[in-house]
Amino acid sequence: MSTQGHSSRRYRPLSRHYQRLFGCKVYKISVSVAQGCPNRQGRQGMSVCTFCDEWGSAAYAETAGLPLSEQIRVNRERIRRRYKAEKFLVYFQAYSNTFDRVAQLRQWYTEALRERDVVGVVIGTRPDCLPQPVVRLLASLARSTYVSVELGLQTLDDAQLAFLSRGHDSACSLRALDKLRACPEIEVCVHLMFGLPGETEGQLRRTAELLSAYGIQGVKLHNLHVLKNTPLQRLYEAGEFQPIGLEAYARRVRLFLEHLSPQLAVHRLNAVAPRWEQLVAPAWAREKMRPTQFILDELERADSWQGKHYRPSSVAAAHRPLEPLSVTSGAQPWA
Repeated sequence: MSTQGHSSRRYRPLSRHYQRLFGCKVYKISVSVAQGCPNRQGRQGMSVCTFCDEWGSAAYAETAGLPLSEQIRVNRERIRRRYKAEKFLVYFQAYSNTFDRVAQLRQWYTEALRERDVVGVVIGTRPDCLPQPVVRLLASLARSTYVSVELGLQTLDDAQLAFLSRGHDSACSLRALDKLRACPEIEVCVHLMFGLPGETEGQLRRTAELLSAYGIQGVKLHNLHVLKNTPLQRLYEAGEFQPIGLEAYARRVRLFLEHLSPQLAVHRLNAVAPRWEQLVAPAWAREKMRPTQFILDELERADSWQGKHYRPSSVAAAHRPLEPLSVTSGAQPWA
């Protein structure tokens, strides 16, 4: 069914999901407590992810060194003043926030949940940092409060994971989804990057189908951009990587959303470089409003919306091998 003339209804935003769950506006308070991840520790010969800078995706670098409770209070009041917010989720954002001893993790999460007006926790991590003891901890917390795991898959193509130097493969990502799917109390949001070398229409379509079949609750979309002092900067300056343009990115988001279940919340349509002085390219990744509006205009132009071509399927049916990066397979990369 067309939604012509109603851009705001062309996808299911996170705000609508939270309104249904909590009955009011709820905002995330980003905090930084994790000290690293398997890549930064060099586990099994790993190296730092190609795109990752020294802050590890921290939103508020200026408060990252403060004690957890102080980070929450400072950032909570900042958000409260700006948005007139009343309820909050503590978002453990930077690095991998399940990469520690279970006792330490429990201490972080429970300390956050004791803070005033906090109604749950959101935990950013990666597929290879979800051992069963950690999953059991998350499930036990989720029986009494809201718990969401934001899982950085980035892509389900093994060659692209190698390009990103993630240190795990797509099979590891699917095992992580299986673990979390076995705990229905936990909400799951998957992070994906678009603009990777060799992306194809078929890859994005089948990724949307697979994630929809897994029954996760949300997706967060990122455009791969170049930050200073990262391996990706060296590739960019050597002419070995070209960041995606806004028009091409908008087309990819549209295709992905068309095949995504309309029940999934879209946490974000594009990434914004939080520290503009660290951005190398593309320039549009430092803009907050224009890229999102550009994507909405693309949906409007094509009379498209989330779930337009969605067809329910089982995990097994959706999980077909993704096209390899080589164009000899017959799958043509995007222009």
